[in-house]
Amino acid sequence: MVAAGGLGDILRGYFGAHSFAPLLLVWAIAAVLHIAVGSVTISAITAAGILAPLAPSLGIDPVLIALAAGTGSLFAVHVTSNTFWLLQSLMGQTTRGTLKTCTAGVSLASVVAVILLQPISLLFF
Repeated sequence: MVAAGGLGDILRGYFGAHSFAPLLLVWAIAAVLHIAVGSVTISAITAAGILAPLAPSLGIDPVLIALAAGTGSLFAVHVTSNTFWLLQSLMGQTTRGTLKTCTAGVSLASVVAVILLQPISLLFF
């Protein structure tokens, strides 16, 4: 659908110069989807699926797109996410305690991971 609708040419024009811009876009899409939908899996697959067809034309390794989508899908784990309730039950915390510890910790890990992914993307560009 991305290629058939002409979106591929538009995105290629925006992201042709640097490989980190598409990775940040995939991360942001996955993060927003996770906040809205609450599913780590759906947000990662959807975000990666948007730019994966463009990876060869942009010269980006599809593995980097998958990693960016995976890190973005972990951002802001909260009460609509199955991961939130899994962590709460495993750690034996209250909902408020899980919001303070797990949400902040996993969100920080997501941001750190996408920051670390940027220099890695430059090695493969």
